[in-house]
Amino acid sequence: MTKTIKPHTPMPQKRFLLHALSLFCLLCTATAARHTRSIVGAWMMVSETAPDGKETPQIYTQYTRCKIYDADSTYYSVQLHAVGEEMMIIAHEMGHYLLTDTLYRERDRVMPFEWIDDTTFVTTFKGYKERMIRSTMTPERMEEIRALVRKYPDDSDAPVKHYVFSTTERKLKAENKLFLYIIMCMCAVAVGVMVYVYRLRKRKREVEQKLAEIEEERSLRPVVVANAMKQVEAEFFASDYYLALRHRIEQGENIRPEDWKTLEQHLKSVYPRFSSSLYGLYNLSPIEYQVCLLTKIRTTPKEISTVLCKEKSTISSIRKRLYNKVFGKDGSGKDWDDFILSL
Repeated sequence: MTKTIKPHTPMPQKRFLLHALSLFCLLCTATAARHTRSIVGAWMMVSETAPDGKETPQIYTQYTRCKIYDADSTYYSVQLHAVGEEMMIIAHEMGHYLLTDTLYRERDRVMPFEWIDDTTFVTTFKGYKERMIRSTMTPERMEEIRALVRKYPDDSDAPVKHYVFSTTERKLKAENKLFLYIIMCMCAVAVGVMVYVYRLRKRKREVEQKLAEIEEERSLRPVVVANAMKQVEAEFFASDYYLALRHRIEQGENIRPEDWKTLEQHLKSVYPRFSSSLYGLYNLSPIEYQVCLLTKIRTTPKEISTVLCKEKSTISSIRKRLYNKVFGKDGSGKDWDDFILSL
């Protein structure tokens, strides 16, 4: 006897579980796809379909509508027109939007919403379908547009054209600013050099005039006055003060601050115009002035270096530098000493 084998029929419970699992997977896939989509960014309207089904490019007097959506539910609506690499913008409005799976709302307008794909969506308002596509606008460009919309929130009734620079133009603008800054710096340096040269020449003329006056005063000095000055000078070098000072210098003792003031007062009584003549020729530093005072009382460079606790080469450099500064030419330390002794 042949046994008939009936085909296996799934139990109703198993069929229900299979359908439920398939539906769950489909919902998960749809949900995942929905969550991967985001309206945040810049979008351009490419077409508008009228209620009669006719589709026309979205152009209003040669301007294209653009909207920028932010994650904080803020949108910026503008009209754009490209002019070469430059973009002209007419601000329209800014506000807040609300988006669900099937509805889109901004201000008092609630519109059906439909995702076509990740780069395209369609909204319908009063029978007109507007198709928007995602734009590749740079973050810098979007921020420039946001700033203009914030400043001019509604120019639609009285269009005022504002311009958003392209990346190339922004770079050129930055380069122009840098170039202008460099030019201004160069001009400032040039002016500074000119002022410096002018002051040097002016100072040189003043020193030359001062030296000429000193030489003229010395050459025209009456014999009686010259002899009297020599007598006063001889008495100073024979005085107890000078001899005591010379002894201290020969012993290598340092000169105290109050001793410098005393020495300066004694020299003024012998050479009344010595200090004023020196400072009239050059703005001496304290140590340069001390070198000149010691030279005037016939102190040798070696003794000066000991008294001032400086190397002999340092004292020599100071004397040479002073001669160069005053006379504008190279000279030796002895040349400067001769000049100091002649004052």
